Amino acid sequence: MLRFTDLMGRMQAVRGDAPLPVAGGQVLAWLSDDFALLDTARWTVSGSPSVASSELTVGSSQSLLSVQTFHAPCLLEAVITMTARAAGDDFRIGFYRDDNNLVEWAATGATAANMDALMRAGGVDNHQTGMDVGAANNSYRLASIYIGLGEVIWSYRPVNALLGHGQPRRIVEHGIPDGPFRVRLAGLAGTSQLRVHRVTAYQLADVVLPGALGHMVESLAVPVRLVNTPFAAQASTTTLNSLSSSTDTFSALAAGSTALGSTRTFSTEQLHVQAYVHGDQPFTVWLEGQTDGTNWQVIWMANSTDANPEGTPLPARYYAVSPIFQWIAGHRGLRARVKNTGTASGTFRVTIGATML
Repeated sequence: MLRFTDLMGRMQAVRGDAPLPVAGGQVLAWLSDDFALLDTARWTVSGSPSVASSELTVGSSQSLLSVQTFHAPCLLEAVITMTARAAGDDFRIGFYRDDNNLVEWAATGATAANMDALMRAGGVDNHQTGMDVGAANNSYRLASIYIGLGEVIWSYRPVNALLGHGQPRRIVEHGIPDGPFRVRLAGLAGTSQLRVHRVTAYQLADVVLPGALGHMVESLAVPVRLVNTPFAAQASTTTLNSLSSSTDTFSALAAGSTALGSTRTFSTEQLHVQAYVHGDQPFTVWLEGQTDGTNWQVIWMANSTDANPEGTPLPARYYAVSPIFQWIAGHRGLRARVKNTGTASGTFRVTIGATML
């Protein structure tokens, strides 16, 4: 067993071979079939649905019902199409209970572009029918259904399209049936055929926000957990990468002379800052900051250390490294000042690194 803490701080345990993660939630179990063959170990089969060229074809009075069951929260995704549409058609794909309660997509009636988002709980129907989802005969689309702890989301969108995902087609927040559900691919009536290229169902350990399903959800604040990344500012505020740095190089700086580096402004946020200084002559270095937004003030100062007192030539023999400190005067300048305390002209390099708290 693999133990982990979910985003709500709760301890969870799953099989050690479970993939981590899928669709935004830890997957406890899953069913996936691309129909290389009709696997009766996975499906209870009624009638004579056929499989050819990695595709399942379901006609009237034919069905597949998964042996595996699912409980909320769970997710179904299937790449499907209809060969035609006729007035008496009723073809289903979705989650189905043995007592005829269900959450399904249905292709009914003669209008090719329309699908029905069906739900039945306790024998009470809550259907939305005749929705124009842009379906077309012999054109594959991704039908998905997510059953959460307090909502059901139906979505129906193109596959392999160079466009953004569409909005959820239907969301229901009450009257949701309880599991256990089976995955059902069925032709209840009609003269057409349902073709299924792939179906995948996931048993999730935690709820999934609608945005995690790959849909556009407007005006919804989605909580985010940042991993191995510093604090990020609001979207309207200038930010910087996980680590940013700026370097000043002073060449042929005469003995006893002082050079001033450029003003560096990294971010509007509070920072962690560290300075790295190297030279081929001894030096004194100052790091200055605009603590009040206008005037410069020394915030760190050091004399160089000889990295090689034995005298073996090194390209940057003298160095100084500041401690990591917090720079809380957001969007105010930082700069370095270097004095050559050696006996000959020298070259000095100062790098200031910064990352947001």
